[in-house]
Amino acid sequence: MRMILWHGSDRRISRFLDEGRDRALHLGTMEQARMRNGRYLHEVEVDLSHPRRSRDRGGDWSGRIRSARAAGADAIIYLNRYEGLDATVISRLNEEGRLDGLDRLTDRAFQRLVPEARDSLIILDPSRAQILKVLEGCPSRLKPECEINKLELRDSAPSGGGGADPI
Repeated sequence: MRMILWHGSDRRISRFLDEGRDRALHLGTMEQARMRNGRYLHEVEVDLSHPRRSRDRGGDWSGRIRSARAAGADAIIYLNRYEGLDATVISRLNEEGRLDGLDRLTDRAFQRLVPEARDSLIILDPSRAQILKVLEGCPSRLKPECEINKLELRDSAPSGGGGADPI
C-alpha cells in the first residue's frame, strides 16, 4: 500500500534514520503535520505491506510500537483524535458538551461525531520513508500569525540534517 503523507519538524530533514526514542516516525495529513510542528513540512512517500490498526489513546506509544514490531507490522495506523482538528471543531464539541468522554468512544463512534478526524501513521522503520519535498512554513506553531489559513509555504529541496524526529 503506497501512501503520500506529511511530517512536521522544526528542522529540514534530508532522510529519516532509524533513531530517536522509539526508532519510529509519525506521519499524517498536512493539517496534522502543521499542528505538530509547521516550521518544515515534509511530503513523504511510504510503501507498507503489514500495517496494524490501533486506537489513539494519546501519550506514550512505546508499548504499542514494541508490540507491533513483535507482530511483524511495518506501521501502526490510528484515527488521530488530537491533531489536525481545527478550532471550529473543538468549539462545536465544547458547545455540544461532548469534549468530556471523547477518549472513551470507539473509533467508529468518534468518527461519526468528528467526521473531520483522519488517520495518522507511525512508520516502524523510518528509513523506508522517502522525502518527496520540503515546504518551509511557520517558525512556531504557537505564534498567532502562523494560523493555518495564513500560512504561506515555500517549496524547498530536502537538504541538511538527518534523522527522524522522535514521536
